[in-house]
Parts: sequence; C-alpha cells; structure tokens
Amino acid sequence: MLLLYTETNQDEMLALLEGCGLTPPEAWRASQFLPIAFAHVVFRRTGVRFQPGYDLLDPDTGEKGSFLLADEPLYVAAVTSAERRLATGCTAQQLFPVFGRSAEYGVIQKIAGPGGQLDGVVLTEPLLMSFGDNEADQP
Repeated sequence: MLLLYTETNQDEMLALLEGCGLTPPEAWRASQFLPIAFAHVVFRRTGVRFQPGYDLLDPDTGEKGSFLLADEPLYVAAVTSAERRLATGCTAQQLFPVFGRSAEYGVIQKIAGPGGQLDGVVLTEPLLMSFGDNEADQP
C-alpha cells in the first residue's frame, strides 16, 4: 500500500489503510512501524546502528513506555516484507516510498550530510505516539 501511493499525506494514508480493513488504531500503528522496519532493513549494511526498542508516548497523559521492536508483530512482518523485496531484486530506491516516511530516515539524512557518510551513525529509540486514549493500540 505504502509503495503504491507515494504522494499521500499521513491522513490520506491512514484512510487508505482503513479502507483495506484495518481499524483506525491498527492503521495508526502500521503507519508508524512499517516505515521504521523498512528503514532498518535498507540501512542495515550501511554502518547505521539502530536500537532494538522504541518508546511509546501517550500524548493525552504524557505517560511513556519502552518496548522492543521484535515484540511488535507489524514491525516483524514489515522487516520480513522488506527483506523479501530486496532479495527478489527490488532496489532500495524502489522501497523509498515506505522508508522515506520514517523519521529515522530524516535523521540519517541530516547526520550523513552531503557526503553521505553513514558508518558510525547511531540512532536512539524512535518515539512513537499512541492512538489517543484507545487501549487497542498498546503493545
């Protein structure tokens, strides 16, 4: 889905994901975890180091928790999808519509600068936002 609709904003993407049968909390989670997973796969062999976890912030209460990405089924499935796509001849550029939505990608670009030096880049845990006050989006 994310590969097909490259020009959509976040609201449009959420509506498309919901149109595929995801609930609003599921669509919200997918819009956060899929870009992260694809970025992790694409940049895996570049020297960029990612953390194994993520932080989840409830914007309504300010509560924050830390979780492992490996425990998130959407992340795990997206890693598998990205790996499969690369293994079958897809290029990193073709996956850009997905990983390009990741905040981590934006940080990598800023750190790497015009020279594109990625070796030694270490990122912190991504900070994700929960879906309002709905408990269904919690791990």
